[in-house]
Amino acid sequence: MKKLIINADDFGLTHGCNQGILQGHKEGLISSTTVMMTCPDIVQSLALLKDVDDLGIGVHLCITSGQPLTAGQSFRDKDGAFRKRNTYLHGIDCDIDEVYQEWKAQIDTFIKLTGRKPDHFDSHHHIHLMPRFQSVTRKLSQEYSLPFRQDKRIINDQPFVQCFTDFHASNANIETLKKIIAMPEENIEIMTHPAFVDEELCRISSYSVERKVEFDFWMDSETKAFLNEHHIAITNYTKIAKH
Repeated sequence: MKKLIINADDFGLTHGCNQGILQGHKEGLISSTTVMMTCPDIVQSLALLKDVDDLGIGVHLCITSGQPLTAGQSFRDKDGAFRKRNTYLHGIDCDIDEVYQEWKAQIDTFIKLTGRKPDHFDSHHHIHLMPRFQSVTRKLSQEYSLPFRQDKRIINDQPFVQCFTDFHASNANIETLKKIIAMPEENIEIMTHPAFVDEELCRISSYSVERKVEFDFWMDSETKAFLNEHHIAITNYTKIAKH
């Protein structure tokens, strides 16, 4: 049976994101989420997950959004926050050891605040898969025995989950879902960004109103019926690791 992880990125970003993800899990198809540990209200956000059953929870590693948890300087802008994603795309580099220490701090802080280990990790803007950061990604995966989001296999000693990262408002539909489940891999992850659109989200993200489209898709009875008819098992990284 094909297994499908539906992972909601950006938990912690805003109240509307949190509520959209939680309702999308309780009443819809969201099976997993990843938490942005660099957001200002992260303690309150994590408290919302305390009694949520059967939701896979990982860490959404950041060096492109929010405030650093460590003293590293090479990834900061002039105001002390993380630099924007486009600076990394245009050749501006940063210290690899500082990135390792920052991402390690984000994972450790998650563990400290929740009392549990995350079941996987990914990153904001796919930064962990950029070639210059893959050594850090591998090191953290091995150090914490954690799987991570992959678009191709780069570590062989963990269950491989093929991630589909192009599911967004313009193609959040059944036709796209048909193409995804037709992929040959047994384990598939869909990256999604469901949310209720609040004022803060519109202020800080260029991808805002589209998130409600994704939320509606995962709540829709037609989507649920389609996956049931095709015998797709909705799962998360914790369950896959047990098999």
